[in-house]
Amino acid sequence: MNKILGQAILFLMVCFVTVGHGALAQTIQANEHGIQPNTFVDVSAAMQQVLKQCKDKKAKKLVLQSGRYDFWPEKAAQRKLYITNSSSETEWPDKTKHIGMLIEDMHDLVVEGNGAEFVFHGKMTTFSIIRSSNIRLQDLTITFERPTMSEMTIQEVGAGYLVAQVNPTSTYTLKNDKLFWYGESWTPGDHLHTMMVDTAQGISLYSKYEPLAKARVKEIASNILRFEGELKADYKVGSILSMRNTVRDEVGGFIYRSKNIKLFNLTMNYMHGIGITSQFSENLDYEQVKVVPVKGRSIAAFADGMQFSGCKGKIKVSNCHFKGLHDDPINVHGTYLQIAEILSPKELIVEFKHHQSYGFDAFTLHDTISIVSREAIQPLGELTVTGIETLSLTKIRLKLNGSIPTNTKIGDAVENLTWTPEVDIRNSRFERTNARGILVTTPRKVHIEGNIFYRTGMHGILIAGDVNSWFESGAVSDVTIKNNSFVECGYNLPGFNYAIAILPENKAQLKGHYVHRNINILDNDFKVFSPYVLRAKSVDGLQFERNRIAVSTSNFPLAVDSNQTVPAIVLDNCQHVVIKNNTATAGDDLSLGIHNMSKSDVKTDLKIR
Repeated sequence: MNKILGQAILFLMVCFVTVGHGALAQTIQANEHGIQPNTFVDVSAAMQQVLKQCKDKKAKKLVLQSGRYDFWPEKAAQRKLYITNSSSETEWPDKTKHIGMLIEDMHDLVVEGNGAEFVFHGKMTTFSIIRSSNIRLQDLTITFERPTMSEMTIQEVGAGYLVAQVNPTSTYTLKNDKLFWYGESWTPGDHLHTMMVDTAQGISLYSKYEPLAKARVKEIASNILRFEGELKADYKVGSILSMRNTVRDEVGGFIYRSKNIKLFNLTMNYMHGIGITSQFSENLDYEQVKVVPVKGRSIAAFADGMQFSGCKGKIKVSNCHFKGLHDDPINVHGTYLQIAEILSPKELIVEFKHHQSYGFDAFTLHDTISIVSREAIQPLGELTVTGIETLSLTKIRLKLNGSIPTNTKIGDAVENLTWTPEVDIRNSRFERTNARGILVTTPRKVHIEGNIFYRTGMHGILIAGDVNSWFESGAVSDVTIKNNSFVECGYNLPGFNYAIAILPENKAQLKGHYVHRNINILDNDFKVFSPYVLRAKSVDGLQFERNRIAVSTSNFPLAVDSNQTVPAIVLDNCQHVVIKNNTATAGDDLSLGIHNMSKSDVKTDLKIR
C-alpha cells in the first residue's frame, strides 16, 4: 500500500513539474534577454531578438519591467509600408518605416508593459502589428526624447517684438540672427504648420510661422528668445505656439492585416506623423488609450490620434482620452478608387487619387465592391472581385464576376464593401484639437455614446464621404449618437460651427437619392456659443429628439455673434426627418431651416424658416 502511495505521489510530482515548466515556458521575461530598463542604451535590436524568441517558442506573454527603454531608428526593424493618409511620392518617396516594436506573423501574444516607458529618438514608428492575431499590448507609455513638434510659450508681445520661452524639449540654434529648429538627425525645414494653444481657454487656433521665420532673433536668457520685426499675427501672451513640418514620413503605430487586436492602458505622450493607424484589420478593441501630452507640453499628436482605414469586424474605442492633437482624434473610413479605364463589361482599371493614400493592396479575391457615381455618390451596382493585377503604385486592374452597370463612366468610383467595420465609441473625452472629434463613414452599425466633446476646433462629429477630395468612403446606414456632451465646439469654423455635421461631398443631388440613411441623435447635451447645433445634407431617415441645448457665454476670438437670427438646425435635401421634444434655455429659439426639400419631409415641433 505504501509502495503504491509513493508511486502515486512521484507521478503527481512529475506532472506538476512538467506542467509548471510548460507554463513558465509560455512567458518570456524581457530582462532575461538583454532588455534592461533605465540603461539609456538602444534596445531596438534586442527588442527584435526577444520578439523572435516569442515567435519561435510560441510564447503567450512577453513581460517587461517598469522603467525607461530607449529606441533609436538605426537598429530598429525596417519595413517598406504604404500607409493611408500619410505621405505622397513627392513629399517622401521612401516608404521605409523604422519600427521600435514589430510584431509580425505572430499569434496569441500579450505584451505586458508593467508601466514601462518607451522613449523614441529621431523619427520612428513606435510599434507595428502585421499579419498577426490575438495580440494584446498593455500598460505602456510611449513618448519621444525630442518630439518633432517644437513649442514655445509667448511671454511678451509689443510693437515690433515678441518674447517667448522655448520648451526644454525643443532644441534650436541661432545663425545670423535667425532661428533654426533641429532634432535628432532631422530638421523641420522652413515652412512650418503652426497652431497656437490658448491656454486660458483650452483651445487650439490656426496661427502663422512666417513672421517669426523672417524676424531677427536673439537669445536673452537660456531658452528665452526675443523676436524683432513685422510680427503681424494674433500672437497672445500666455499662449503656446506649436510648429511642425507637414510630412508624415512615419506613423504613431501601425496595425495591418491583423485580427483581434487589443490596446489597453496605453499612453501616447507623442506620436510623429499620422497616429495609431489601423489598415485592413479586423476586430480592434482600444480601451483606456490616452493621447495626451506630458506636463509642460501642449501637443501629443503630430496629426490624427487614431486612423481606421478599410477595416472590418468591430472597432471598439472606450474610456479613451484625446488632448492636444494637430488633427482629428478618430477617423474611420474606407477608400474610394476612381475608375480610370473600362476594359470590358467585366474588367476595369481603378486608381488611387489622393496623393497621400496609394500603394496598398485595397482588394483581395472575393471582396464585394460597390460602384458609385462621382457626382451624386449614388450606388450603381455591386460585384465580386475575381481577379486582381497591380499595375503600379496607383493603378489596379480588377476582374469582376458580372457586368459593370451600363451607366458607369470614367471618373466614377469603387468602394470595397467587404472591408467596412461596425463602430462603437463610448465614454471617451475629446478636447484641444483644432479639427474634429470623430469622423466616421461606414455602412455598418455605428454607436457613439457617453462621450465628451470639449471645445473641439471644428465639428464634434462629422459624417462626410467624398469622391472628389480625400476620397474617403462611404455612406452610413445605421448611426446612433446618444447621451454625449458637446461643449462649445467649432470655434475654428466661424459661421459654420455646428456641433454635429452630416455633409457628404456630393456635387449633384438626384431626386429620390440620399447619400446617408438612418441617423439617430438622441438625449445629448449641447452647450453652444453660437446658434448652430446640427447641419445635415442628403439624409434619408434623420431623428433628432430629446436633446438639451444650452447657450454658452464664452467669448471666443472666432465666435459668431450669438444674437444672429439664424436656424439652429439646417437641413438640405433630406426626407423622413423627425425633430421633436428637444429643450433649450432662453436665448436659443431652436428654429429649423430647410433647403431643397418640402415641409412635409419633416415632422417637427419647431418653427420652420
